[in-house]
Amino acid sequence: MAEDKDNGKGESITIKGVQKNTYDRVKELARETGRTIGEITNESYKIFIATAHETKKAGEELIKGLRESASQTIENIKTVEITGEELRANNRKVTFRNIDHLVLKGLSENDFENYVASLINIKKLEVPKEIPKLKVLDRSRFIDNIIYI
Repeated sequence: MAEDKDNGKGESITIKGVQKNTYDRVKELARETGRTIGEITNESYKIFIATAHETKKAGEELIKGLRESASQTIENIKTVEITGEELRANNRKVTFRNIDHLVLKGLSENDFENYVASLINIKKLEVPKEIPKLKVLDRSRFIDNIIYI
């Protein structure tokens, strides 16, 4: 419990649930700085409120950015053909998963690098021969057959 006068205005506020060691530290800080416990407490509340608001705002912006940058998943399809133009228009990374036959057509190495996050469990994968094999293999998991077209 902490009590203090509000800068001599006569208003007394009681705060329940303050841990004794926390109150003692505030009391010691007030003594060391020549300020009152109320002044230290008021400043702490103001800093906490300002920080909480900015932290919430930063957190919301972070979540928004993560949602926008998160990769999209295309999955559980028998056959699909995706072009470089379609990937560029989508403007985000894509994970391809559980596809029997995937054809990546008209992709440049740059398109592959920027827009293909991963290739997982593809039975037959067709990719342009311009894309280096090691780049394709680096993003591939459980691919039965890779054909360079």
